[in-house]
Amino acid sequence: MKIVISIICTLFVLTSLAQYDGKDPKIASRFRPGFMWFNTGWRPAKEDRARKYDRLMVDLTYNDWINDSSLFLVKPSSIGYNINCMWDIPLTDGNKVALGIGLSYRYQRVSYNGVMFRDSVNQSTEWMLYKGDQSGPDKSVFGSHAFAVPIELRFRAEKWKHFKVHIGGFIGYRTQTFTKAWYNDQKTSVKDRSFFDDDPFFYGVHARVGIRNWALFASYTLTEQFKSDKSTSLKPISFGLTVSLF
Repeated sequence: MKIVISIICTLFVLTSLAQYDGKDPKIASRFRPGFMWFNTGWRPAKEDRARKYDRLMVDLTYNDWINDSSLFLVKPSSIGYNINCMWDIPLTDGNKVALGIGLSYRYQRVSYNGVMFRDSVNQSTEWMLYKGDQSGPDKSVFGSHAFAVPIELRFRAEKWKHFKVHIGGFIGYRTQTFTKAWYNDQKTSVKDRSFFDDDPFFYGVHARVGIRNWALFASYTLTEQFKSDKSTSLKPISFGLTVSLF
């Protein structure tokens, strides 16, 4: 938790240092969507600056896997989040087309009935779901902490209550991957960070469609969760809601 709080504070500082935007006296502050409307960084806003949007975004996500797994086999409580600190770089007058690039912290959490079986002989990982009356942990969770560099092309309407579409991709590195299981009516828990073939490097594509500072979000990782060809083939996929704080 201390690490997450430190990351959030760092992102706020980086965003305030990175960019500031202009002020139209006829529509004071309306072009700064989010609760930090009046934040312009360390310097006062200048009238000739292009209006900037979507600089600090939080994605609340439902996380799942596809490939050897079908969608929605995991529990609805598979909730994670992304914190994105972005530069909004205007490409046209009025900032109707822009480039977004920055840094993202990602927490993936998948909850399921089953186990991640580590095979020390084949140096692989098998995802095993329990069915029917099979016994196992009361609760199982797979999770990871990661950092990524997202880059996206942004299209938006001219008005301050604008419709927007973001299309892009990301490349990143998982700093930690783990499983956690609960037993004895969830009184006992076991956490394991050891994987023989977890692939820390990943890349993928994402998209957002929304209005003003709200958007629907989807992300698909093109790389395998595990790199051994004897492992269960799993590719992370996420759906959710994005809120732009400013």
